[in-house]
Amino acid sequence: MLLVASLVLLACTRTVTVTLPPRVDLNTVSTIGVIDFHAQPPGELGQEATQKFLGNLQAAQPGVRLLELGSREAVLREVGRAELDFQAVRDIGARYGVAAVLSGTVELSEPRPDFKVSPNLTSVTAQAKIDGKMSAKLWETASGATIWTNSSWGDWSVGGVSISNGGTASAGFRNPREKRNEVLMALIKALNGDFWPTYQKRRVEN
Repeated sequence: MLLVASLVLLACTRTVTVTLPPRVDLNTVSTIGVIDFHAQPPGELGQEATQKFLGNLQAAQPGVRLLELGSREAVLREVGRAELDFQAVRDIGARYGVAAVLSGTVELSEPRPDFKVSPNLTSVTAQAKIDGKMSAKLWETASGATIWTNSSWGDWSVGGVSISNGGTASAGFRNPREKRNEVLMALIKALNGDFWPTYQKRRVEN
């Protein structure tokens, strides 16, 4: 009798997927001023990371209002400040009429060697890897207080050579531009997790 009751109970339940709101809702902020990510190495990396970050952010929360302010140096010069601290954030809010300021950093290393020897000492694998790191912070301009911050990091293989004890070698390398795009998007998706809705499966009775 108990087995029959259990089977009936299972037959009367089903699983549905529900959408949970993002942990941070940016649509409650009137306008966000965006400062280009400070990059290492310097150059086009900062602007490229900024544009990819904003694209991912607006895909997560369509309609969020973003005002691109330019480089950190230019913005600080405009408000007469030497560094991006809470007072500078308040001045930026007054100067540009934004309710919050978003800024971040991005770092990509040069390829570094990574050697591995098999446990039985029959082969050696040499890989080239790059390290990536990204961080971002959101300030409220009325007070200068930090209202959100996050960071992401990791390492990625860009190519390698494997040599066996018989002298057989194999090699593979990735397009540098293609790999950089892959690394940036991986860092951004991890960084922006708080802005995306999540999905949860729940059991419900019919």
